[in-house]
Amino acid sequence: MEQFYQLAHAFMHHDLTTLSDPKMALMICGVILAFLVLENGFIPTAFLPGDSLLLLTGVLINKEVLSIGIVPLLIIATFVGTWFGYMQGRFLGHTQLYHRLMSHVEDRHKEKVYYLLDKYGILTLITARYIAFVRTAYPYIVGATELPQGRFLIVNLVSSIMWICPLVGIGYYLSHTKLAAEYQSQFLNIIIYLPVVLLVGGMVALIWRWISKRKGAQVNK
Repeated sequence: MEQFYQLAHAFMHHDLTTLSDPKMALMICGVILAFLVLENGFIPTAFLPGDSLLLLTGVLINKEVLSIGIVPLLIIATFVGTWFGYMQGRFLGHTQLYHRLMSHVEDRHKEKVYYLLDKYGILTLITARYIAFVRTAYPYIVGATELPQGRFLIVNLVSSIMWICPLVGIGYYLSHTKLAAEYQSQFLNIIIYLPVVLLVGGMVALIWRWISKRKGAQVNK
């Protein structure tokens, strides 16, 4: 617990020396990889930040806090998380648990998944990667349709690469810009706090949706 406090303190004060410590860097890597697996593979944790975390990773690579070697690990974590979602859809697709899980996804996100599937087929996983919540619901729905696993795994790998590399690259590039160098403190604040704000916002939205559903259920009784 003390290490997590030190990690948070180092981020808040932009202490790159502390963050570059191998133990701290390993912890950062572990948290990022865990978030990617959870955000891509499990409906209840779909609110976790994904895109903003990858931008942050690119910045941390530029600041030499993390090694470029983390990129293949990010791809693997995303691939595995999405595969977990597919397998859940495949084995639970006709059960009450599946419908209960999918009830946590807003109708507009599910409609977007069905629209993309109808129009572009399995290749829409590449597009879905860039849409929060949709990228989590997508493999569940594809798995429930019993699409052959071989085809899914190929597209899953390609889409993982096409999601991870550009966003990490953008974060890395932004760190090189003149504006980022001139306003380094403000830039780091935005990059560091953006995932936190999105995480808190996602949790608030999830709680609000849960409260609204309970109220609606009580009214219908």
